[in-house]
Amino acid sequence: MPTRHVSHVPAALDAVIIGAGVVGAACAYYAGRAGLAVAVVDRGPVAGGTTGAGEGNLLVSDKEPGPELDLALLSTRLWRELAETLPPEAEYEPKGGLVVASDET
Repeated sequence: MPTRHVSHVPAALDAVIIGAGVVGAACAYYAGRAGLAVAVVDRGPVAGGTTGAGEGNLLVSDKEPGPELDLALLSTRLWRELAETLPPEAEYEPKGGLVVASDET
C-alpha cells in the first residue's frame, strides 16, 4: 500500500494536480504562485516515478525551428528563473552541448 502524506488542505481548492512529477510539480508551483489554492495528489513520493528515473537533461540543440524549439527555449528560460529561487539541493546545472555534422549536408 502506498505511503500516505497529508498536509494542510484548504477548505476550498482552485485546482487538484494529479501527479507529483516534474510536470505536476510545475503546474502546482505556478498555480500557487498565481494565488490559487492547490493540492497535489500522487500514489507515491514526489518525483518517484518517471521523473525520478529520467536523465533530467534540458535539450535545445536537437530541436528544429518551430513550435518545439520555441517551447524548449521557453522551458530553458523558466528553469533558469526557477533555479534562482530554489535551494542548492535542487541540483540545477546548466550545461552546454555539441552537435557534430558528419558531412556537409
